[in-house]
Amino acid sequence: MRKYYPGITMFKLAGSLLVLVAHLMLIKYMALMPGQAIIQFTSLATRVVVPCFYVVSGFLAYKSWSHAVDPRLYMQKYFKRIAIIYCFFCVIFIAQSIVPKLISEGLSAGNLVLQAKILFMAIVLNGPFIQFWFIPPLVFGLLAAYWLFQKQYVRPAVILALTGFVGIQFVSGSLKYVLGVTAHSFPPIDPAYLDYLNLFATRYIGFGFTFVTAGVLLAKFEDKLMQIKVKPILIFSVILTLGETLLLLLFSEWTTEYKLTFSVLPNTLLIFYGILRIRSEAVHKYNKVIGLFSMVTFFGHILFMVANLWLLGWSIERMNAGQDLTLLLLTLLECIAATAFLRMFANTLSARKTRSAAL
Repeated sequence: MRKYYPGITMFKLAGSLLVLVAHLMLIKYMALMPGQAIIQFTSLATRVVVPCFYVVSGFLAYKSWSHAVDPRLYMQKYFKRIAIIYCFFCVIFIAQSIVPKLISEGLSAGNLVLQAKILFMAIVLNGPFIQFWFIPPLVFGLLAAYWLFQKQYVRPAVILALTGFVGIQFVSGSLKYVLGVTAHSFPPIDPAYLDYLNLFATRYIGFGFTFVTAGVLLAKFEDKLMQIKVKPILIFSVILTLGETLLLLLFSEWTTEYKLTFSVLPNTLLIFYGILRIRSEAVHKYNKVIGLFSMVTFFGHILFMVANLWLLGWSIERMNAGQDLTLLLLTLLECIAATAFLRMFANTLSARKTRSAAL
């Protein structure tokens, strides 16, 4: 019998709503607040939503493939579903960004190469829309973790994940400037390409592989995880978070190149432990509806937002607080309406199949 985790369902809901609020208001207004170093370093040290998404994905994927009749076939179907959704939004990106540039600037060799580079970066690194950057690293992390754990290379997987996580601290984490190496330290290479390479390593290794592997490991040893004493880990995590943030404030200047801190790892694991401890019959009862709404909100909110801006004739750069709030509420209502429509469509389809089977 399939085991449900109400906490994971609630986390998906909270995470999708947080992404919605962040993209429409939170990021914009945080950037306007004074004392950016304090705000950004503090938020960096406690930024666990994306790592938790990776841990949850790894956890659920392992639970599914380890109980599947054919784990390989299950993973193929899993990646096929992701590919269909991802390709759909890539097609929208091509129609919205690439095609107009090809029409307006011609089919010269230079423009074709430029658009090819933009499309490659959109597919592999940045995502066709802002919320999709996490998908390619997720696929990479799941592929690597699946292969390692199916081969019973558990210890090498843990060593590789921890080594990669520590190594990324020198690339875009707390130890970024310890060695004094920057993109300008390699004159023959364009600094822009090194920045892209750093971002690629950060997202694929620091986020994707590290935290997906952590999720798979936690799923494999779930029973032992639920028996651990949390208090010592919590104390260690609080001390590490405060100490690391203080050191960054004292010895570093804030730049957007900082992506990770050491404290994100224990903080993420503690949050995930708390997620697994949550029990709720109500969430269990409405699990499918909540899950569908979370998916619609996460994947569709940017499309709704863009459509609303076009219909209202607003520009995101010149909107006031009232307009931002209006756009947020309107987009949220559209996500609810889309969820209700998809749910109704699914129920209608299911009823038709049932009637056909009865005949």
